[in-house]
Amino acid sequence: MSAVSAGVDRGARRATTAVALISGFMVNLDLWVVNVAITAIGGSLSGSSLAGLSWVINGYAIALAALLIVSGRAADRYGARRVVQAGMVVFTLASVLCALSPNLAALVAFRVVQGVGAAMLTTASLSLLLGVTPVEGRAHAVRNWAAVGALAAATGPTLGGLLVALDWRWIFLINLPIGVAAFLLGALRVPRTAGRPDAPHPDLLGALLLSATVAALVAVVIEAPADGFTPTVLVSAAVLVVAGVGFVVRSRVHANPLIAPAMLRLRGFPLVNVAMLVFAAAFGIMLLANSLWMQDVWHFSAVQTGLAMAPGPLMVPLTTAVLRRYGRGVRPIVFVVFGGILFALGMAWAVVARTPEPAYLTAVLPQLVATGVGVGLTMGNLLAAGSALVPHEHTGASSGVLNTSRQVGSSVGVAVIVTALAATGQSVRGFDIGWVVAVACALLVAVIAALLARRDEPAGVSG
Repeated sequence: MSAVSAGVDRGARRATTAVALISGFMVNLDLWVVNVAITAIGGSLSGSSLAGLSWVINGYAIALAALLIVSGRAADRYGARRVVQAGMVVFTLASVLCALSPNLAALVAFRVVQGVGAAMLTTASLSLLLGVTPVEGRAHAVRNWAAVGALAAATGPTLGGLLVALDWRWIFLINLPIGVAAFLLGALRVPRTAGRPDAPHPDLLGALLLSATVAALVAVVIEAPADGFTPTVLVSAAVLVVAGVGFVVRSRVHANPLIAPAMLRLRGFPLVNVAMLVFAAAFGIMLLANSLWMQDVWHFSAVQTGLAMAPGPLMVPLTTAVLRRYGRGVRPIVFVVFGGILFALGMAWAVVARTPEPAYLTAVLPQLVATGVGVGLTMGNLLAAGSALVPHEHTGASSGVLNTSRQVGSSVGVAVIVTALAATGQSVRGFDIGWVVAVACALLVAVIAALLARRDEPAGVSG
């Protein structure tokens, strides 16, 4: 039992658990509800293009990706409670500002700020939860924390559709009462957590360079195919090269880099990260394409779209529960092989079965079930496989790197489907291109996982 958990009474432990779980739910919910709201946002903010609207999703994801590791180190150095409370303030205020945004540029800017708060909440909330949990109960606490994220995924589309039916701004305003309640509970009942002044300083410059690299990459993917080599595209390409090289150099010379080069030399770990990035790209394509298809092609309302999309994310926690009960003794990477194949089959079904006329039960529902089970087999097991490839003392850092790859991949996937639709005048052919790319990505993940599964059981490799 840790020093913190030993001195915490039951009420304080419950309050801390509540704050940690609320934090995880809010962050994950905002990854899901916005996809359902994109069409409504575009109709409300004049002059909005699909390419511009995609930054409402990607601005949040890129900020979250770049700052996950930084936030984890900040929690170590300054104390998890302090970082969670600060993150709750940033996230809640940014949510209100998103709701009040008068135009798309303001909304994107505030979504980036919201992503900063989300990164602070994500890593620090788990650290806060583990700090008040006895050692023997930590595995159960982590499962509960992860389950809340799955619950947000399962309820996000439906909740998003219901809120958009009122006004799309409610998908952000709903965070205000929840955030205020969580902040007050944290201030009044959550015990203080001591930081470690000797812990490494967060590498903020490295995070900035990573953010610029990913943002520039997404901009080039979105703008270049449609507009050619315009000044904006050329500047984005230059930023991509300069920031990318700067990030690599920074990682090599900084005492505590955002992503340690030694970690990327661990046997198999780079391949797991590639698989995570590629699978997240396929997932990003699927999520946005489904929402746009149902609302723009089939003319479903936001509520209908949210309800229609719900079976997919619902499959994720169900699959995880089945694996927990019956999958013991099987290496996680083996499940990734089948997850990639099943996801690819679901996306291939989307290409074959979709028609301009609504056919939900035959065209969409099978795809949602297949891809949902595929996500359940793949995402968590990639994290487990990556953690198994690094020494125990670096598992936290490896999780941060893998989650960063996941957010980066999701942003690239959104950029791919937006580019495909823009290049084809948002026609059915554009959706087909996006879905075929998703099939290819999922099959690539299955191949990578099969290669890793053929290797011997991993042993710890010092970095």
